[in-house]
Amino acid sequence: MKYQVLRRSIMRKFAFFCALAFPLLSASYASAQQCDNQQEPSPQTRVKSGLSLQNTTNSQINVLWAGFDGVLTHYTTLQPKQTADFVTYVGHIWYLEAFTPSGAVCLGPIRPVQASACKMKISLQGGDFAYEQQGCQVE
Repeated sequence: MKYQVLRRSIMRKFAFFCALAFPLLSASYASAQQCDNQQEPSPQTRVKSGLSLQNTTNSQINVLWAGFDGVLTHYTTLQPKQTADFVTYVGHIWYLEAFTPSGAVCLGPIRPVQASACKMKISLQGGDFAYEQQGCQVE
């Protein structure tokens, strides 16, 4: 009986640890810097896709699109804890930029790689972007 109680306690602690560790293991990071205004241009494609962004930070995040000339255009600003969905095209290039007490942070280029939406959950950890993504190519 005591063995089963002890075993359950250990299993609960292990499950709790795994639940905490898994998101950290799957998160990727971007280094701190401001996005440069001139980037690689978005290709002129016709395959519709989507971009779904979940801002889990306490900071505003600027969503920037690289135009066909490579100039970054401010598309919208995500407020803290806001989620937004956009229509875009496969291969179009996007950047995310936040200004934090530690300085500017730029994430990108981000490209939808398939007709289904590119989905990103964004957080800030240690002054850098951390993100989980599905259906995106992030460089």
